[in-house]
Amino acid sequence: MKIENIEVRIPEKEILLGTEKTKVKQYLTARAKSDLLKAVQEFCFNEQILDQPKIDAVFNSLMVLNYTDIEYNFEDEHDLLLFYDYLEVNDYVVKVIESIPEIEYNALIGYYRNTINDFDKFKVSTLAVLAQVIEVVPELMEKISEISKEIDLEAIKTVVDIYSNTK
Repeated sequence: MKIENIEVRIPEKEILLGTEKTKVKQYLTARAKSDLLKAVQEFCFNEQILDQPKIDAVFNSLMVLNYTDIEYNFEDEHDLLLFYDYLEVNDYVVKVIESIPEIEYNALIGYYRNTINDFDKFKVSTLAVLAQVIEVVPELMEKISEISKEIDLEAIKTVVDIYSNTK
């Protein structure tokens, strides 16, 4: 089988959000899902402790923007938080989620949860390495100090001078 000229046609479902008709994609491309999760990381994973309400709000805002034809210009996560509040107060998030096929939504949520878990594991492992380094540094510094006492710096300078003169 040979596949050429790939064109992905994504079906859409029309729903009412308030009095406005809105189209909801029934599938989000792999690239779009990846970009959505990267955007969540950029907006939310630069803090020492993850802010779960902020992460959920940013994720849901970006999900709605990616799956629907709703247009909203934002500059930072604060704009997304305000947008999320608007969506929640008007019950739009639930309506959009209910319009996405269950298998599609579950896949996205699985990627979302894995991203958060992977970040947590990475942070814990990084902290463990740092703690270990901090524990060992005094001992290493002491050994370096002992070794440096045994090194004849004048002999090293003489070798460097001889090598420089032979060039």
